[in-house]
Amino acid sequence: MKVLMMISNGFEEVEALTTVDLLRRGGVEVNMCSMTGELLLHGSHGIDIMANSIWSEAMVKDYDEYDGVILPGGLPNSHTLRDDERVIAALKKFASDSKIVAAICAAPCALERAGLLVGKEATSYPGCIDETKCNYQEIPTVVCDNIVTSRGVGTAIDFALTLLRLFKGPEVAGDLADGILYEG
Repeated sequence: MKVLMMISNGFEEVEALTTVDLLRRGGVEVNMCSMTGELLLHGSHGIDIMANSIWSEAMVKDYDEYDGVILPGGLPNSHTLRDDERVIAALKKFASDSKIVAAICAAPCALERAGLLVGKEATSYPGCIDETKCNYQEIPTVVCDNIVTSRGVGTAIDFALTLLRLFKGPEVAGDLADGILYEG
């Protein structure tokens, strides 16, 4: 299994790194792809990270190697991703190919802009998406078909374990949850 995390400056560190860490512990390869043109990314709370790759148009040809795409939240990251036509095109492509499309916190606004939440069950950080255009849920993580959304920093472990369950199965996710003493 291999997933693409699209990320830019102002990402929420806990949401991004918890998701990457737990997926990798569970055996999922995660490509943290910078959408800024630079490998060095600056988090919204002063933590810098190095991405694994920089977005290039050649990556469009590589969509088939990925089983899903993930967008972490944080500002301005979420709005930057929402306003990036490359991100919107990728989200639509992953969704149309029935691959996992996931976003946490404010990042579901990009899924909304791509038209992926209309009529679907979804969640987000409060006020980040138009709750009247989807079946909004106030629960930690929502899975609706191939769309996964989550609420924020406090739901990051639940979000990551939900994704791991979808990618690798309930046994792998359960074993990892036990191993990290997660009681959620």
